[in-house]
Amino acid sequence: MLRQNRSEKQMRPKSKHLESFREIMRTGSVTDAARNLGLTQSAVSRQLAQLEDQLGLELFFRDKGRLTPLPEAVELCEEVDLALSSFDRIELLAEDLRNLAKGQLRVVGVPSFVEGVLAGAISSFLTAYPDIKFIVDSRNHQTIVEQAVCRAVDCAFLKLPISHPNLLVEPIVSAGTVCVMRKGHPLEGRKAITPQDMKNEPLILLGKGKTFQRQINDAFREAQVGMNVKVETHAIGASCALAAQGIGIAFVNELMGRTYRGFGVSFVPFRPNIEHRYAFVASSQIPMSRAATAFFSHCKAYFRRSP
Repeated sequence: MLRQNRSEKQMRPKSKHLESFREIMRTGSVTDAARNLGLTQSAVSRQLAQLEDQLGLELFFRDKGRLTPLPEAVELCEEVDLALSSFDRIELLAEDLRNLAKGQLRVVGVPSFVEGVLAGAISSFLTAYPDIKFIVDSRNHQTIVEQAVCRAVDCAFLKLPISHPNLLVEPIVSAGTVCVMRKGHPLEGRKAITPQDMKNEPLILLGKGKTFQRQINDAFREAQVGMNVKVETHAIGASCALAAQGIGIAFVNELMGRTYRGFGVSFVPFRPNIEHRYAFVASSQIPMSRAATAFFSHCKAYFRRSP
């Protein structure tokens, strides 16, 4: 909502004001935000008030010392996060230019990639470049595209297809789909499993509304086999854990499923094959930093060697 006592001449918000606002949104209180920022509570409150005055907006509802974010604050928070990430990128780029032996890499990817195979690529890269520091995050597809375009991150990993005129997109690894089942399942010994093999079998579906689930549905429909769906989930780990309990057969990306082999499950290829392709992504508007270029080359070799 519009702030009533709005100054006629507004100033551009300062980064310290934005940092205080972001920390309040993260923690939910001025007290916790002040502690995390190493400031006094009054200083954080003053910076918030100054930010609201500069923007001409009230961002919080105040009641007996408690702050409740207004819709305007929620909408603003993501843009503030992107803006502050850009400031960090400037500092990191300067450090990379000053000292090529050290630096930092901000990497973002879809959750399944970050929580799965990316760890191995980073670990092996650090063996060769032990002084590089990684900042790793996971976001949804659209947010990753926005961060890569505005150079809030050095590089990203996304599932193909990707289309954006300001992005460098390099396919880097692909994998098929596997059926995940509890060890000892009657279908465990098959070389491959088709929809016909799973007639009346309880199933666990991943990613409601996503392309992958539609592809699974299409495969069963074309085979004229009904689906006995017991569980739907958006998490690969949950799919494998449920399969390990004998609840049903899950369908997962084989590349991402490797992380969960210790769950007491078996993997059998699904046919017809559904391929999952991932790309290394960066802004095409400026050259990558030397550290990012080295990481890209390393990832190409790493995933080429992966079984």
